[in-house]
Amino acid sequence: MPFFAPSVTTEADAAFSFLTQQCTQLKITALGLTDEQARSTPTVSGLSISGLITHSAQVVNGWIQQVKDPARLIEFSDHPAMNREIGLEGMFDGSTLPDFDIAEVVVIFDRAMDQIEAARQAVAEKDIDLGTQVPMPHNPWMPTDFAMTVRWILAHLNTEIARHVGHADIIRESIDGAIAYQLNAQADGEPWPPEGWDEQAS
Repeated sequence: MPFFAPSVTTEADAAFSFLTQQCTQLKITALGLTDEQARSTPTVSGLSISGLITHSAQVVNGWIQQVKDPARLIEFSDHPAMNREIGLEGMFDGSTLPDFDIAEVVVIFDRAMDQIEAARQAVAEKDIDLGTQVPMPHNPWMPTDFAMTVRWILAHLNTEIARHVGHADIIRESIDGAIAYQLNAQADGEPWPPEGWDEQAS
């Protein structure tokens, strides 16, 4: 069940494995939704499943390029072009809805997830140290009093995607009551509730 990350060995393995697992959890929140449901905003925020997955696709794709090439300076102005590489036009903040149905959004997110595996391979093949410092982008919201490293980027991505998984979990429960365990079981073709659930819960 993808609800749990696999066993890990090295620090890099843990960073990439948990990032992939969190992205998988975000994608699973869209399982079985109609396009109307995926675009709906059932809580008081403007967030939707479709918007969150689109936003997260651009976030993952943008940051992971820096991991693949730590010497590269990536400015905020570079992100629209990088978005186009995975099939997006424009910038998305989670409440902005893309002009795609949910199936197309998931395909775009899969392309971003492919970049995680490409970065994992780059780190291994180029023997990139996670402590490698990367150039700081010139954005007003980026702090200037710390050294940004490959390690920091991977930790930042893990925390940001995990936060959005939480958002998506709440939205999905508000749409139809489906919870993460249930969706993971369905994704794996397993019965829900699982056999023996009542005995364990009592």
